[in-house]
Amino acid sequence: MSIDTQFISPKPTNKYTPNYIHLKRITFAEYNFIYHINDGYSINDLSKFSNKTQLLFQKISSKVMQMNLMIVDSIFPLLLADVVLDTFLKGVSSFHQYTVSKDKIIISDTEFGSEYLKYKFWYFIHHLLYSDIAGKKIYKGEIDSSKIYYLKNDKNEIQYFSILEQNQLQEFMFHKMNLEIVSEKSFTAKDKANICFRIFY
Repeated sequence: MSIDTQFISPKPTNKYTPNYIHLKRITFAEYNFIYHINDGYSINDLSKFSNKTQLLFQKISSKVMQMNLMIVDSIFPLLLADVVLDTFLKGVSSFHQYTVSKDKIIISDTEFGSEYLKYKFWYFIHHLLYSDIAGKKIYKGEIDSSKIYYLKNDKNEIQYFSILEQNQLQEFMFHKMNLEIVSEKSFTAKDKANICFRIFY
C-alpha cells in the first residue's frame, strides 16, 4: 500500500540546517483522555475496570490537543481513545500490535478495516516525527524537514533518517513506538476516569 501521497514534501532552502535527534528516551506525545464511567457500574478505582463497556470516551482534557488530532482524521480522537483502552485493559504497547489485533473496528456506526488503521497511524506518526501536532498550541500543519533522526541499528551501526527516508522510519515506528498508561497521572473522580496516555520511544 502506498502511504506517502498525503505527506508534505520539504521545501528546499539554502538556509537548511540539519537538526540531529537521537532516537532514545523521546516522548512524542502525552494526552489525558476523559471517559464517563458507565452508569451501570459503581467503580472508583482504575484497577477494577475489566472491559470497554465500562468506559465511554468523552473528550481529551485539552480541547486544542483534541482539535489538532483531527488533522489526521475527524474521527481520529475516537480511534485513539480506543487505542488507549486497549493499552489500559489489554496491555497493547504499539500501533502495530493494536492494528493486527483488529479485523475491523466500528466507530460512530462506521466499520473500518486494519488497512485503514495502519494508514491513519502512519499519517499520525509522520506528524509526531516532523511537526507539533501533539503540542498545546493550535497546529497549523507546518512540517519541520530539518529533523534527522538517528539510532544504532542491529548491526551496531549508526543509521540516519532524514525526511527523505520518512517511509522507512514510519514503518519502523509503527512497530517500535511505545504506548503506555501513565499510572501516576491517571485517576477516577466521581463518574469520570482520567487516563493519561503516553507515546514514546
